[in-house]
Amino acid sequence: MSERISRHGERSGGRGVLEERYRRWLRLLPASYRAEREEEMVSAFMEGAQPGRTGNDDQRPRFLEIASVAALALRLRLGGPGSPPGSYLWGEAVRRAALLGLVFWTVLAGLYAGQAVLTYGIPVDALPDGVMGIGDPGSPDRMRLVLADLTPLLWVAALGALVRGRARTAKAAAIAALVVPYVPAPPFILGWESAVRWACSALPAVVTVLALAIGFHRDAPPPRLPVRPALLMLVLPIAVGLLLSLVVGVLGAATRAGTISERLLIPVWMWVDTTGLACLSLLAVAVWCVIRRWTPGRPVAPVALAAAILTVPVALARATTWPLGVADATRLAATLQLAVLVASGITLVVIGVRALRAVDGGLTEVRGQPG
Repeated sequence: MSERISRHGERSGGRGVLEERYRRWLRLLPASYRAEREEEMVSAFMEGAQPGRTGNDDQRPRFLEIASVAALALRLRLGGPGSPPGSYLWGEAVRRAALLGLVFWTVLAGLYAGQAVLTYGIPVDALPDGVMGIGDPGSPDRMRLVLADLTPLLWVAALGALVRGRARTAKAAAIAALVVPYVPAPPFILGWESAVRWACSALPAVVTVLALAIGFHRDAPPPRLPVRPALLMLVLPIAVGLLLSLVVGVLGAATRAGTISERLLIPVWMWVDTTGLACLSLLAVAVWCVIRRWTPGRPVAPVALAAAILTVPVALARATTWPLGVADATRLAATLQLAVLVASGITLVVIGVRALRAVDGGLTEVRGQPG
């Protein structure tokens, strides 16, 4: 192996610029892996270099070579069972982030589906005026709105596929859930302002899909729950979403009937939109982690790190979509949400950092033993 590298060095005048560039990219890999495989990988890359490339200062590694190294680095640093404790902890954190994200979006799928039934599935005569939304029954507008409310059910399909061990199906369904709603009107054709607002509001969903894509690689098999636990994993979030849709429907009906002042409900609406519900969910996870942290033999490091990962895009979405030119109550609710997200995020990071230090110190909390 070393003889082949030395032959490349002789042909290119020393180690060669191209070889040095390969070595720089290989620094993405963990040090322990490089110590065992770096020379072998450099040799293979140099052997596969096109004739005349070695020794040319203007030559660089090919894109596919860089992509393969980056993919390998991700797979090693987000390790599966049998990986070093630190890599396994980060891998579990990303995988839990994907699972928590899918559960949250499944709740929203239940919420939107319930709203669709309440809005479009009940005869007109049974509802007050104005409840049926835009578009006459049977019109293209009505169909478009119904499909928009039912599209989030793709998140349910993604969660169901994941808990049954079908990671590829889960990834395809999650990507479809993220992309399909914007196919009729892509954000970038609506102007820069709309595109930026979409990007900020879509960050939590994008992070969920990314965590799913990179966390469940070939060395980290997805969870394969029995049928009943997997069904329960789907039914509970959907039931919560349907309950929320009833609450929203009752509050909306009370507002239209004049029973409750719309001004009083302005702060409430801020807590039942996507960002508000995400804020409450992350707060609940943070409280659960704090309580569980003090229970012997109950490691929470992967969940804490997972929730911390999800807190970042939600906080960015809240901060970059700040309600301007609206009532003081709305701004107060947004400020409170951001404060809750920051406090929850700090708490989760502290728990996760302590777990990482425990791993570095040789403890095995992430493996399920008392820390």
